[in-house]
Amino acid sequence: MSDPHHGVGVGRQGTIETVSVSEAGVDRLKPGAIGLLGVIFVAVTGAAPISAMLFNVPFATGFGTGYYTPGAFLFAAVILTIFSIGYVAMAREISAAGGFYSFISHGLGRVLGLATGICGVIAYSLFEISLLGGFAYFFSTNFNSWFGWEIPWVLPAVLAALLICVLCWFDVELSVKVLGVALISEIVILTLFDVLVLGQGGSDTGIAFDSLNVAKTFDPGVGLVAGVGLFLAFWSWVGFEAIPNYAEESKDPKRNVVRATMIAVIGLGIGYVITSLAFESAFPKDQVVKAAQDPAGPFFVAMDAFGPHFLTIIMQVLILTGAFACAMAFHNVTMRYLYATGREGILPRALGRTHPKHKVPHVANVTQTVFAIVIMLIWGVSSGFGFDKAFDTAYVRVYTMMAVQGVVWILAIQTLCALAIIVWFRTGGRNGNIITTLICPIIAIIGQLFAIYLLFTNITAISFDITYTGWIVWIAVIITALAIIYALVLRSTNREKFDTVGRMIDDTGNL
Repeated sequence: MSDPHHGVGVGRQGTIETVSVSEAGVDRLKPGAIGLLGVIFVAVTGAAPISAMLFNVPFATGFGTGYYTPGAFLFAAVILTIFSIGYVAMAREISAAGGFYSFISHGLGRVLGLATGICGVIAYSLFEISLLGGFAYFFSTNFNSWFGWEIPWVLPAVLAALLICVLCWFDVELSVKVLGVALISEIVILTLFDVLVLGQGGSDTGIAFDSLNVAKTFDPGVGLVAGVGLFLAFWSWVGFEAIPNYAEESKDPKRNVVRATMIAVIGLGIGYVITSLAFESAFPKDQVVKAAQDPAGPFFVAMDAFGPHFLTIIMQVLILTGAFACAMAFHNVTMRYLYATGREGILPRALGRTHPKHKVPHVANVTQTVFAIVIMLIWGVSSGFGFDKAFDTAYVRVYTMMAVQGVVWILAIQTLCALAIIVWFRTGGRNGNIITTLICPIIAIIGQLFAIYLLFTNITAISFDITYTGWIVWIAVIITALAIIYALVLRSTNREKFDTVGRMIDDTGNL
């Protein structure tokens, strides 16, 4: 791959600064590879409906917002829908594989954009690792329940990481097909759960409509912590915002990226609220918190109570495929962040290479796989690899702690992105719609800052006394500061490379 910075200047397309992919001579992704449905599959599977529900709803109910967990999901749905209105307005204007990285670079400058790109890479990488931990936990526990086998959690985790690497080596269409099958299966089983519970009127205390009280999510009751539940609610959507990362590979991206984003965020919101409502309704009101703390899997208990046992078995299988598919979706996003920053030379340029036949970022693919395996092995060495450590290490330390670390960055990045939307549309003669590009982003900023505040002030509540928890915020601050310092150094030492930050787009006809 040629040097994308030598002799290539920053041009303009209307009011947008760009660096031409064709002039830079960098490796391209495969244009027009996926349509609207494909983009939706990638996005919604990244959010992992079944993982979000079977992991996060019981955790939020048992240790966070309690009975009022559906209210937390309703609050998150409203805030993220409002955020998405401004987000898609920006996506209509800038279609590039960098997503947040590109948007913030344009709106708030290259320094913050570069820092966002680096932190975004780390965040999505951690999300994949998180889901691999969740997959490993349920794999070990399910196979023990079915066959009495005691499988060390690290084995399915590493094998899953390697299989994801193999699947993502080929054309993006293969990933889309795998994710599509997984997503449809998840939606079907969750819909059946909702119909069975709500259709039978719930438990003895009836359908839990009062659990939708948003105000109660901020004061859930004695022994519960609002910040935990709200964090898990926002975490359940993570993945939908990555849709713009597929702009260069999608058909008619300026329309499909916008449509897919709104369909994803609203569809997830409706589904999450209904399913969390069904879960709270499946148990008597005064027993649901205790039931949610059952490590055996309260969703499985509820399905057994309201439906035939074979549906419980299917749900146990689909939590495995769902967690795997979600990890794969985050792997795909991480690959494209690495690709976007690599082709611009922000990270090693080798990361910006694509496979000569399949046109996927194959170097980024392998790099992310190695990183994921190394992090899981570090947790295993420090906390244990065996079957008996599946809950403590795979679920709590890998799944939960890596998710918390990633969400710290994503909430901050989404807040910066909302601010970038405001600034970008209010400058350069771009006077965007006042509702979509000013009022909605302001509301999103307030809501997301509140979620960050709750997360920071209650972060120890989800730690299970893990020492690492105290470092989560500081790790985010330190890495962000180092990324900003790197950007400032790059600006002073290599202005040509610095000028390309967040500006490179595929201008060869697809956009």
